Amino acid sequence: MTIPDSHEYAPVSVPGADGDNAPLGEHFFATPEETSASEAQPYLEVVAPSTLPEGYTFEAEANGHSFTVKVPVGGVEEGQKFSVPFPAGANGYSGAAIPRASVPVGHWKDGMCDCCRHGPIHPAIWNALCCPMILVGQVMHRLKLTWLGNEGTIAQTTATFRILLYMTIAYVTVERLLYFMASAGIDERGKPTDVFWTLVFTRLFWIFCFAVFTIFLVAKTRARIRSKYSIPEKQCPGCEDFCCSLWCNCCTVAQMARHTADYDTYAGLCCSETGTPPHAPSIV
Repeated sequence: MTIPDSHEYAPVSVPGADGDNAPLGEHFFATPEETSASEAQPYLEVVAPSTLPEGYTFEAEANGHSFTVKVPVGGVEEGQKFSVPFPAGANGYSGAAIPRASVPVGHWKDGMCDCCRHGPIHPAIWNALCCPMILVGQVMHRLKLTWLGNEGTIAQTTATFRILLYMTIAYVTVERLLYFMASAGIDERGKPTDVFWTLVFTRLFWIFCFAVFTIFLVAKTRARIRSKYSIPEKQCPGCEDFCCSLWCNCCTVAQMARHTADYDTYAGLCCSETGTPPHAPSIV
């Protein structure tokens, strides 16, 4: 039996949407070489910004495109190179991806006493000193926590910063009001009246309640960060978060803020929801 040297294919007609038969061309299928050249998934090389566990994700940038990198099975060590799919690479770009700033895993970004790392007038320092609840609200908003420090839906966590901001304003307003009202509770002979002592103790109780809530919230938020980024306790095992919040509240809040924001690249803001400019990407 002889095999012909050439083959001819007759066009095949298929019914169209309007009922007419439209002929198909003679090239029905692409060759393997064509499919591999046009549909091959591009890959990029990424350098791990820190030691990261399996499944951890962070943002990287290549050729002006931002994309999410997922750490492969087994995790990676700091500085280790690994390849990842790059969907935006279909435009012909090939090269290395640049990891964006990411939150360290297994350790804090810096020490608790590195408050002046970004300068003595950085908004995070002054918020921590004067209005720690506002800075805690920014950190919790980045972590997508509710105003009680719990995980929640987007609808539940969107208002976290605003709630804590309003609570701070209400606290300062009531505290100042009680202070000035107590001053009026002194009689003409300069002796304090019963009204004076009532207002004084009410004011002290108000300050105490707000301080307890602040300590509770800072400790709970710090515990969330340690759990999320696998940061072990090094001092006071079992109660480190509480001790830091109780004895070093301002420094603890400032450290959490630096750990969850890229202050090296973007400026800090006092009263924004994230504490960074609107165009600054989230790194948590």
